[in-house]
Formats: sequence, structure tokens, C-alpha cells
Amino acid sequence: MKKAVLFDLDGTILDTSNDIGLALGTALGTTFTYEQVNRFIGHGLRNAVINAMKELGFETSDEAVDAAKKRLDVAYRQVPVRYTKPYPGVHDLLRRLQSKGIALGVYSNKDQDLVETVLSICFPDIDFCFEAGWHGKYEPKPSAQAVHAFCDQLGLTMTDILYVGDSDVDYRTARNANADYRILTWGSRSKEMLLATGVDENLLIAKIEEIEGLF
Repeated sequence: MKKAVLFDLDGTILDTSNDIGLALGTALGTTFTYEQVNRFIGHGLRNAVINAMKELGFETSDEAVDAAKKRLDVAYRQVPVRYTKPYPGVHDLLRRLQSKGIALGVYSNKDQDLVETVLSICFPDIDFCFEAGWHGKYEPKPSAQAVHAFCDQLGLTMTDILYVGDSDVDYRTARNANADYRILTWGSRSKEMLLATGVDENLLIAKIEEIEGLF
């Protein structure tokens, strides 16, 4: 039986695409569809900027990308949560796991301060004992550094935890950590895309409640 769970953030427990799209559109002077944003995200916001700029045919020099990323950062921090919301069933699951004494953590490639802000707004009653993001203490995913840190902080072994994400990046993170994992099919990557990256079909789940039986 597992004792702790480490969640990805965007596309796993929170649907943040509309707010990221709003900030990205402000940064680049256009608007993006939900589907476009989901194609851009998954590897940190800087890479999302690069992907969006390429799609628009913009120059992607380091200088141009840095300038656009700064504009995105300003826009996103001004409105981090307008449309962002938990996926159906997530908040209730987190409450149930918390009531059972299961340790809850989050590991994201979103900037550290944004991770903390978004979690505090969307899950004010959930006590995440571990919140790791870009520019925090740990290397970004698919590095397993934060997964090991999560275990060390709790005094657990890798077999005691479950990693839950929604993307090929999360799959590679879990594999790099040698952690048990589940990958949700409702995030930014389709089931077909996930299978193509090597995710075990038996470890794909369509409803997050399916993980509760492991605790």
C-alpha cells in the first residue's frame, strides 16, 4: 500500500490551459485556442513560448524568446487564476487521501512562485507537504531529483510513493526515478500520443479516482 503521492500540476490536478493561453496571447499579441495551448505546454513556460512563436512564424532567437517570456510572466502573475480549476473529482480525492494521512506533493515545470500561488488559491484546504517548481530547489522534469527529495523528506522509499502525471515528460520523470506511476489521459497529451512514447497502457487512467485503491 502506498503512503504518499506526488502529482504533476498542469493537466493532472488542475486545468490551467485557459489561463496560460490568456497570458501567452497577451505576450504575443494574439489569441490561442485551448487545443493550441495544450500542444504548446508540458515542458515549462519558456518552451511553451517557443512553441507558440514557431507556430506564428516569429523569430525564436534567445533575445526574442526572453522578451516574450518576460511579457508572459508579467501577464500570468497578474492573473494566475481566472479560469483555472481542478479537474472533476480531484479536490474530493485529495481531501479523502489527506484524511487517510497520505502525504501529498506536487512537482511541476511551472515557476516555483506560480506553483505555490496557484495551489494556495485552488486548494486552500489541502496541505501539500512538498511543492516543487521551476527555479526552485530542484532540477526541472524529467529529472528525478525532486522525486528523490520527496521520498527523503518523508523518510520513505521509492516503493512507498506513487507518481501521477499526464504527459510523456511525467512518464520519463517516473521512469528516471524508478517510481510506480499512473498517467492520466485527460491532460495535454492524447492516449495515442502517450502510448507512442512508451507509456504502459495498463498504467493509463481516465479517472483519477482509480488511483485511490492503491492507498
